[in-house]
Amino acid sequence: MTISRSQGGAGLALLLLCAANFLDAMDVSTIGVALPAIQAELGMKATSLQWAVSAYVLGYGGFLLLGGRVADVFGHRRVFLWSLAIFAAASIAGGFVDSGPTLIAARLIKGIAAAFTAPAALALLLSVFGEGSARAKALGIFASTGATGFVLGMVLGGAATVFSWRATLVMGAPVAIIALAIAPFVLPADQQRSGPRAKFDWAGAITITPGLLLFVFGITNAAADGWQAVPTWGALVAAAALIGLFLIVESRHADPMVPLAIFRRAKLSHANAIAALFQGVYVGFQFIATLYYQTVVGWSAFATGFSFAFGGVCVMFLAPRFATIAQNRGTTGLMTLGVALQALSYIFWILSVGHINPVWLVVLSQLPLGVGYAMTYPSVQVAALSDVGEDQSGLASGLLFASFQIGGGIVLAAASAIFGAASGFGWDPYFAGITFVAVLAVLVTLAAALGPRASVVDRNIYQAAE
Repeated sequence: MTISRSQGGAGLALLLLCAANFLDAMDVSTIGVALPAIQAELGMKATSLQWAVSAYVLGYGGFLLLGGRVADVFGHRRVFLWSLAIFAAASIAGGFVDSGPTLIAARLIKGIAAAFTAPAALALLLSVFGEGSARAKALGIFASTGATGFVLGMVLGGAATVFSWRATLVMGAPVAIIALAIAPFVLPADQQRSGPRAKFDWAGAITITPGLLLFVFGITNAAADGWQAVPTWGALVAAAALIGLFLIVESRHADPMVPLAIFRRAKLSHANAIAALFQGVYVGFQFIATLYYQTVVGWSAFATGFSFAFGGVCVMFLAPRFATIAQNRGTTGLMTLGVALQALSYIFWILSVGHINPVWLVVLSQLPLGVGYAMTYPSVQVAALSDVGEDQSGLASGLLFASFQIGGGIVLAAASAIFGAASGFGWDPYFAGITFVAVLAVLVTLAAALGPRASVVDRNIYQAAE
């Protein structure tokens, strides 16, 4: 194992990076269960309330590519520290908001900060740990904290709301501040580049960033107002134009923000596609299942959030082990099995809902779902980062995290549309929504199985590193 600092220093660096990753993922879902309390105190309209959640995703998904490239060009540690400081400041400011617009602004700023923190953190991890089992274990722990943060965000949000909904915004600040105090002593310094610094691609930045922002806005707005709404299709048309212009700019730029050749890397492209689809399927299931547990079963916000804790515990303990297996034996088979287990969980939910006790429905569906998520999440990370150099690790990380966010938004919008339209066709909306999720999960399983296999060379490199 090759590391940049002592064993203890590497362990502390991993703990710090995992803490930041946990905070970034947790904030995606932590505020959802607090929305009724927020609406009661701030008087927000129902149509604008969902933007308290979506603003974070908008900033996170819209700025990820820019965040990854900025980290590669200006230094991973420098970008990590600055963005984490902004995240902490926005978290504290969120505790003092007095209106809907200021709440949405605080959430947006936190999302943008996370878009710079996340790819920089993953790139720093790759520089701290060398190839082989050490990196596999570190990636597994890193992946498990991100997945656990997302899955347990609702649980933590429900617990915090017992005291105050403002606690859901502030509770990440102490962890971020402690991480900032420790980071300069344990994270490796940014390497001094030999030769001229790469020129920053401003033309690419000013086309892809608003393009992604408009795209995330469009699919998020579709979930709230429908696909026929002018803001929805108008944003998507503008996004398509800007992303098309971005591709033209990148194909002609001497030092592009996103070298288009990176998409010819089979493992990276396949991992990004599976990440977008499997995360989207999970978000769609979480959305509909949450409505069912609260509306039909009558559970409280805390009990509903706690229903996802079992899967989160599975992810927490199993993801590091599955990451090592992914490094050792290849990622395609593992992510295929992981998505298949998730598909079986959704199918079981459809067949069992209304026929067994809701508690048993949660336990028996969350077990394969948690194990499958623990297999898939680290597998896509290992696959995406296995064939990129350190100079492109921030960009590759940004692409991967963007896939998670954008895929989640697209599938959620589709699942919401089916859920909302089902009653008009005489279907049960919960059955229709989860059926769509299950069918898509089966298709994702087939797509995962078609991925590139680990080569003999890959295995030899791993064995030599051990």
